[in-house]
Order: sequence, then C-alpha cells, then structure tokens
Amino acid sequence: MLVRGEIMRLENKIALVTGASGGLGGGICRAFAQQGADCVVAYHSKRSAAEETAATVKSYGRRALLCQADISQESEVKSMVQQALDTFGRLDILVANAGLGICKPLMQTSLEDFEQLIRVNLIGTYLTVRHGAEPMLQQRAGKVITMSSVHGLGGSHWACLYEATKAGIANFTRGAAFDLAEYNIQINAIAPGAVPVPNDPPPDPDSELHQAWINYTPCGRFGTPADVAAGAVYLASSDSDWVTGQVLSIDGGITAGPLIPSFIHYGPKPKM
Repeated sequence: MLVRGEIMRLENKIALVTGASGGLGGGICRAFAQQGADCVVAYHSKRSAAEETAATVKSYGRRALLCQADISQESEVKSMVQQALDTFGRLDILVANAGLGICKPLMQTSLEDFEQLIRVNLIGTYLTVRHGAEPMLQQRAGKVITMSSVHGLGGSHWACLYEATKAGIANFTRGAAFDLAEYNIQINAIAPGAVPVPNDPPPDPDSELHQAWINYTPCGRFGTPADVAAGAVYLASSDSDWVTGQVLSIDGGITAGPLIPSFIHYGPKPKM
C-alpha cells in the first residue's frame, strides 16, 4: 500500500492484463492501480471474477475496462487491443499473463492435452505480444511482460508438457527483446514459483507435497499474488528501462538450488 507523499511509479499509464480474472492477473491489476495505472481487465470466461478485479482497480481511483477474449484466437486478440485503444487512446504496459496448466505423467497425456497447452500458453502469448505491442511501435515506448514459470527452467514429475510451453515462453521473450529494442520497448518474463491462487484447492499444510515445497524454498513459505505483482510493477516501470530479455524468478529462492528437486511431484508416481 502506498503511503502519503510516495511517488506512484505507473502514474497515468495504461495497462492491459490478460488472465485478469485469476489470482496472479488480479493481483497485478491491483498493484498497477495502486501505482497509478488504468487497467484493461481481460478475461476469458470468469466474468464475475473479472468484475471483482475491475472494482478493485476503480477503488483506487483508476479506470478499468472489462474485455472478454480468447487469447488463442487472433481475431479476438486484435479486438481486445482495439477496445483498449478506443477507450484509452494508447497502451503503455502489456502483461501476457493468461495461461493454462495441465499436469499429468507423460504416459497419461494425450496429443489433445499438448495442443491445448500450446494454443493457450504459446500461441496465446505470441498473439497477445504480437498485437499488443503494435501500438507501442508508433509510441516508440512500452513495457511487455510475459508469464513463464519455474517449471520453464527445469524439469519435474507430472509436468513435462506444461514445462515445454513455459520454457518456450521464456525463450520467446529473450528473442523478442532483440526485435522490440529498436522501438524502445522492453520485454521480460516472470517465472513464479509456488503461488496458491483463489481458484486452486487450498494447500493442505499436512500434505507431503506442501511440506516438500516449504522445506526446499529458502524463504520458507509459498508465494502470494502480491509477491509476483511487485515484480510486475518493477518491470512495468521506468526503473527497468535497461532491463530486457530477462526471466525474473519470483519463487522464494527455490531456483537458487537444483531446479525443481525430484522429490517434488504432483501425486503418487504412476505404475507403468
């Protein structure tokens, strides 16, 4: 929370956040509004949750535009960006946060699972950045944030398909940094660690998985949407003007050691 007299780092900026009906996206919108930004609250299907996010933005005296879009469909992404421009006239910050998680053992996955992950996580991120960055070219300024994961930096049980798409987002971001730099646009990725969000089942503190994450995380706790949002504020602000093509791990330190230790997995090891 800002204190009286503190300078707002995103004052009068216009931000578009996809997946804004979820815990991370909603937390990012809240933090942006606290720092003075107006927000396009983009969502796919959870309108009531998106309305709550928009109400939170407005509670800080900022403007909010609700926008429904399936980010895997190019026409809908174009329409989303155009609605933002029609309402606010420009776009300063783009957060490609929307994503999908499917976690299964490899031998229980299907081509449909992989195609769905690719459509949302990879193609959706590409389309959001491709068309969301377009108005920034004329402005010759902009901040773009994509959402990778600690699972995009290493392997673990039950997540190989998800990890492939999140690794793809990380490298897409690195490559895009070269193409956008000449327009004074910085693009970076955030790689969150274990961050329970409202739509997830509440963590069971007595479960083996819960204790494994806590014990292996140097900070000794799960993250919160506010932890991730603080990193997003930094990457969206002028403080990061000389930072591009980076993957910022916000994970309580778990990637300071061996990536995702083998004893962490999302269920009992399947019998083959």
